[in-house]
Amino acid sequence: MEKSTIQSYRLAKELSQLFDLEGNIDTALSVSMYKLNQFMESERSSVFLFEPLKEQLTSFSSLDLEKDEVRISKSLGVAGWVFEHCKSAVVNNAYEDSRFYRGVDDMTGFHTRNLICTPIIDCKDHCLGTLQSLNKKNGDFTTEDLELLNLTACMVAVAINNNDRYKESLITNNARRK
Repeated sequence: MEKSTIQSYRLAKELSQLFDLEGNIDTALSVSMYKLNQFMESERSSVFLFEPLKEQLTSFSSLDLEKDEVRISKSLGVAGWVFEHCKSAVVNNAYEDSRFYRGVDDMTGFHTRNLICTPIIDCKDHCLGTLQSLNKKNGDFTTEDLELLNLTACMVAVAINNNDRYKESLITNNARRK
């Protein structure tokens, strides 16, 4: 078995154990960002979710950012480009890429060298937001890294949708009891 296939399997196994229906989505996603950093050998990973009413991508889960700490236009930066085009991006020199928005670095005090970003797409083909990893510890991001990121994005999309459905079923059950 190929090394990248084994690594993908190991990541999928670890993440699937985090996403049970009754668990706390915030905790599950935070732990999944930690695991993703380990597998990707990156410094930071984040989930940005789309807020339709505000037309913004908002930090939802990250080990280094507070929930809702960073808000950017849905078309700003690499994350905005990925969200609007529903395509992944591998950027191995952030400050030389025209899509990169340095305002987030200025706001957070973090210095992005390189990044990899992919859309989070649900089963109805709606883009929920983006998943990104920043600053590969050794070298540049690769196609194998993109495979891991895409796998994680699929699992995050399922977890978010399952969490939403679980909340809806609780509301429905409580309404029926009244």
